[in-house]
Amino acid sequence: MNENEAQNLRTEFQGEKNMKPYKYAFWNNKGGVGKTFLCFAVASEYALQHPDVHVVIIDMCPQANVSEILLGGNGSGDEKLQNLIQKPDGAQTIGGYYRQRILIRPHGKTGAETEFMVRVKDFNENASENLYLVAGDPSLELLVKTIDTIAVQTTPDDAWRTVHSWVKDLQDAAIAIFGEGKCAFFIDCNPSFSSYTEQALLGADRLIVPCTADGSSARAISNVGKLVYGHEEQSIYRKASFSYKATKEFSMTLPKMHLVPMNRSTIHRKKPAKAFNKMFENIRDRVRKQRNSLPNSFTSMDGEVFLDMPDVHSVAIIASYHGIPIQKLRAGKIYNIDGETTQVNHDSLKSYKKKIRELVSLL
Repeated sequence: MNENEAQNLRTEFQGEKNMKPYKYAFWNNKGGVGKTFLCFAVASEYALQHPDVHVVIIDMCPQANVSEILLGGNGSGDEKLQNLIQKPDGAQTIGGYYRQRILIRPHGKTGAETEFMVRVKDFNENASENLYLVAGDPSLELLVKTIDTIAVQTTPDDAWRTVHSWVKDLQDAAIAIFGEGKCAFFIDCNPSFSSYTEQALLGADRLIVPCTADGSSARAISNVGKLVYGHEEQSIYRKASFSYKATKEFSMTLPKMHLVPMNRSTIHRKKPAKAFNKMFENIRDRVRKQRNSLPNSFTSMDGEVFLDMPDVHSVAIIASYHGIPIQKLRAGKIYNIDGETTQVNHDSLKSYKKKIRELVSLL
């Protein structure tokens, strides 16, 4: 987004009612739980339901999968993503933004944060007009050591805080353009708990932790508690932990766990099948244990945080390949993937559309 576009938006939204923007991070310490597709589906649905809100997706995963989907899908989105990464005047991606912070102002805003944000509709005709993207970039993995080095510098005194505010600085710049209360942020995080993941989490108010029906997801819930909130952390590591530095040393606010979608459930008579439910019950037990021990790490002590999400089968493949939001998909043999016509099952599509709407209603 260039300065002229930004100024037009400032004028358009000048005087809007002040409200707090919503910031959601999708993260689980375990990979393969469907968080990226869920981020795409939920953010796209949120944009459809709230046309007056500017929805910004920040891709903090070096694989940049959600960016590829948003920019046109697995069929054409990769080429468009590469064009953003390889721009002659610098990458228009999260990697380009991070390089600018490293080289110019590690400890303060540059004033050019929104230049790395693009309107998705300009790349993908299926996207809503109010959907924006800060595209992912594989260079995040290459930059992480430099980020870590800058964060532990002794000067300035708050170096760790300023470096861990880079995502928040980007959001603040977008809020200044769109208007307070006129934007929402969805952050797709990498499974690793590197410094850029810490920055992403500190840019969120609410944490959405997708899980699948396996023991690894159950252990991952415990890892979320330890890594983000210091739950049951050994005392020897406490002062070096992310939660201690963020909250105790630098008075930063951690996101609160808000929803735990149970992804890829096999549904039988409107309930998860017994085998899936048994594994999900283990996950529920761990979440409840954490909520009882650390109630302040959740948005609510009373509300239900779990939501069963059905297996989407070919729906996810087709939506990802073409970059089509779930609500805009149609049932039948009408979509082509690499020269082959693929079926979208009517019942699967109807079921998933309903669940995505339900999830968005719970945000």
